Amino acid sequence: MNKYLRGNGLMETPRHTIYSLRHAFEDRMLAARIDERIRRDLMGHSLGRERYGLGASLEHAAELLVPISF
Repeated sequence: MNKYLRGNGLMETPRHTIYSLRHAFEDRMLAARIDERIRRDLMGHSLGRERYGLGASLEHAAELLVPISF
């Protein structure tokens, strides 16, 4: 992923990595007060407890991400 992003000029600086992107994404979601379950689902993290229901629909998650997109 880093190679692709770098090769297509999608990294802010040569020192940035996909790791930096994941941290920035999490920080933006926290600042936007996106629910922890939705944040974990979007980041691919485990919930650490029993999952009830299906979680957010793709449409709902997309609506939540619009304000933090650039």
